[in-house]
Amino acid sequence: MANARQRAPLSRPALSQPRLSQPRLAEARRREWAATLIPLVGGLLALVLATQSPVLAPGGWLPHPGIFLLLLAALLCLMERPFEGSNLGPSALVVALALHHFGTLPAACLVVLAQLGADLVRRVLRRRAPTVEPERRRMLRTLEDCGTLALAVVFGGSVAVAVPPFGPPPLGYVLPLAVAGLGAVFALVFLRLADKKLRRPLRPLPWADSLFPLLSDLLFWWVGVALALVLDSLGWGPTSLLLAGYLALCVEAGRRTLRHGISEQRVEDLERLSRASRRMAGGEGSELTVVAERLRAECAGVVNFQWFQFELLAQGVPYRSWAAGPDGQLEDGNPQPPDAPPPLPGIHRRTRWQVIERALESGQQLVGRLRLWCDPRRLEADGVSMLDSLLPQMLAVLERALLDREAKTDPLTGLALRRVLEARMAEAFDLTRRTGAPMAAILCDLDHFKSINDRFGHAFGDLALQSTAAVLHEIAGEQHLAARYGGEEFTLLLANADGVLALRVAEQVRQRVAAIELEHEGQAVPLTISLGVACYPEVHIHQPDDLLELADEALYRAKGAGRNLALLYLGPGRYRGIDGAVLEAEDSGGDPPSTGGGREGAGGDGRSSGSGGPEVKAPRIFA
Repeated sequence: MANARQRAPLSRPALSQPRLSQPRLAEARRREWAATLIPLVGGLLALVLATQSPVLAPGGWLPHPGIFLLLLAALLCLMERPFEGSNLGPSALVVALALHHFGTLPAACLVVLAQLGADLVRRVLRRRAPTVEPERRRMLRTLEDCGTLALAVVFGGSVAVAVPPFGPPPLGYVLPLAVAGLGAVFALVFLRLADKKLRRPLRPLPWADSLFPLLSDLLFWWVGVALALVLDSLGWGPTSLLLAGYLALCVEAGRRTLRHGISEQRVEDLERLSRASRRMAGGEGSELTVVAERLRAECAGVVNFQWFQFELLAQGVPYRSWAAGPDGQLEDGNPQPPDAPPPLPGIHRRTRWQVIERALESGQQLVGRLRLWCDPRRLEADGVSMLDSLLPQMLAVLERALLDREAKTDPLTGLALRRVLEARMAEAFDLTRRTGAPMAAILCDLDHFKSINDRFGHAFGDLALQSTAAVLHEIAGEQHLAARYGGEEFTLLLANADGVLALRVAEQVRQRVAAIELEHEGQAVPLTISLGVACYPEVHIHQPDDLLELADEALYRAKGAGRNLALLYLGPGRYRGIDGAVLEAEDSGGDPPSTGGGREGAGGDGRSSGSGGPEVKAPRIFA
């Protein structure tokens, strides 16, 4: 049974992953810890100190039913995070009521409990909502927010105690409450700015962005002051009705904001999918590497991943794998991600990769497979659904590339067809004429191929062709082109290669083909190849086909010199071997003898005994 040497395993690319240096990472962690602990410890100390002051912590407020009503109201108001959660928002109204009626410590405890409850409820709702991104903040950030709010409210209440009433109640308390609002809001803004400066010291402070949260909090606080006057004048009954109406407006506004955000998200997702589909369908080039890069780019547009792999698994196509690391550079091979995602600046729980794997299937046939290594701390839920929506477009692009490859590829050897070679030669010839960069052509012909077919059968001959084509394909790589010229003849088109380099490549091909181990029924079958090389502009040609004719003449001389040889065409009748020796034929001034269509694959070794051709004289070799 015929067998051949197995293909060498795919090489794995050395993909680098940019990371912060250890000193910078340690410094970033210290800043994150400081930004978290300062408001957390400061808020706790503020609450402890407030309990020691009879002015800030009056007794008798816990059994009052109004405190539970205000707690529920604050929780509902804190369900939304206006301005990214950096302020009190609508809850400022409730805090003003609690500060006026119960005191500073009750108001601070109320806002802390409301913040905890609102965050827990928000997490549950967002986790169950299919179209909203789940809450990704850790509970430590929630406790940090609680400490910030408690510190701001205690500071505002302390300022209110220091301001005496300007008249009899209830109007006399307007000024202290208004000043308390200013103190609380300014303390809150200051803490937020300090937090941003600690976490990102190189970024400028967002003073302008802090103006809108400041005005929003003051507006809601002063509405709460007005509601406090109503409470003093009319009691809890009418005040509760007004507060309930206010809460209904807040809930409705939050619901509309959420629905509007969902609609905008859907429109944005549809636009992104449409743009991605147009890019994949209308992109230039259908080479498989280009398609793999296009798939990587479109996956990166919808999913936040660090490592990427695309495997080509179509039937009748050699297996290939492309991989890219955090640097985004796509290379042949398999990815080598670390065991876990890299650490993030700040306080984050270490976790393992979340691998997203999607198969590209056409009917019941597996065409390819996508594999993405994602950091769960950065992964967005809608990105995965968008990736699933893009799979049909990705499959269509891959199938079109495979059909294009099938139309340009020889089905037996997997190399490019002759028409593809002619088109590439025309492009390379035009580039050489414009830039002067050299180009070279290597024409290869298996020795005694007809006798191999006659002795061992055409199936074994096909195996010999496939083994030779595998060598040529590996040597050509992505930069050069390997094509089947006809029968047992192959061509290598080398871009930006002079004659010396092209001759070395030809010698490498000769050695690799001679090293192929083929057996037939336990008998070793040697395989050799002859090669002719020509390079432009080292030799003058008028059109690209002339370069192949000169390479064919060098190939003819290599056959006449004993086969299993690579020769470089230097000029009429002059050739150079890999050892530097120059070979000259006595009939150097004439055209090469006609082979009469007698290639080895079609009816004899036309290079040594072409039918109807003149006798080939033995060449003379000069050192």
